[in-house]
Amino acid sequence: MQRQTELAMPTTDQMQAALMDMGFGANRAVRALRATDYKGAEAAMEWLLSRAEDASLDEDFTEEEGREIQAEVDKAKAEENKVPLTAEEKAEKLAKLEEKRLANRAKREQKEKEEAKEKEKARLESGKDMGEIRQALAEQEIRKLAVLRRQEKEDDKKARARVVAQIEADKAARRLEKEAAKAEKEGRAPPPTAAAPAAAAAPAAKKEYTETRVQVRLPSGAPLVHAFGVKEPLSAVRLFVQMNRQDGGAGEVRLMTSFPKKVFVEEDFENTLENLGLVPSAVLIVTK
Repeated sequence: MQRQTELAMPTTDQMQAALMDMGFGANRAVRALRATDYKGAEAAMEWLLSRAEDASLDEDFTEEEGREIQAEVDKAKAEENKVPLTAEEKAEKLAKLEEKRLANRAKREQKEKEEAKEKEKARLESGKDMGEIRQALAEQEIRKLAVLRRQEKEDDKKARARVVAQIEADKAARRLEKEAAKAEKEGRAPPPTAAAPAAAAAPAAKKEYTETRVQVRLPSGAPLVHAFGVKEPLSAVRLFVQMNRQDGGAGEVRLMTSFPKKVFVEEDFENTLENLGLVPSAVLIVTK
């Protein structure tokens, strides 16, 4: 099969000879050809004319430059000696390249699909783990609130019992006073006084709390309830509100109590809930 004829390009030797015929030195000609990527004597000549005063172009080549030049010359000669491909050979080569490109693209798309599946799987597993964590925290919160409410009911029951006992003791004391006054009027000895009940005589021991139940009312009216340690600072309540509010509010949270009315300032947020009188329970309001 007859090969196509193409316009022959001058060889590197021919381009160098042409530049030397123009009066340029051998080293200067080689450097110009390298700088213009061996595109021809004309391009090299223009490059040299723009650097006519550069004396370094005539200096001897270093060993490293010599090796690079020799490699470039060998490559150029190999290209010069290469036989042009026929149209059929070019078409076959292009077909192989296209086949390889499609195969690489298929591999890349398959890899991307597998990576997407792995990412989706990891996302689902992460979501499942977060759901389980939220559920566990919610259950823990419910248990803590249940314990706190039982404690509050028990404290209320004991307080009511103390009040009833005090009322009965007061009644008994008034009755004895009336009988003593009547006996004195009638000239009789006063009746013996009964010992006051120990429960009424001895003041109740102050309850030591370790937790406090705080209800925070958002501007929308929705409540947030959480149990905090009495030694935690008020800033812990502010952080809890910022992380859990779902009313669309954002930014710094300001808190206040309605009764007695008190707007907490920045210094208060470093104080403990116990010192601020927010124990054993409290209702706070988020101000705008």
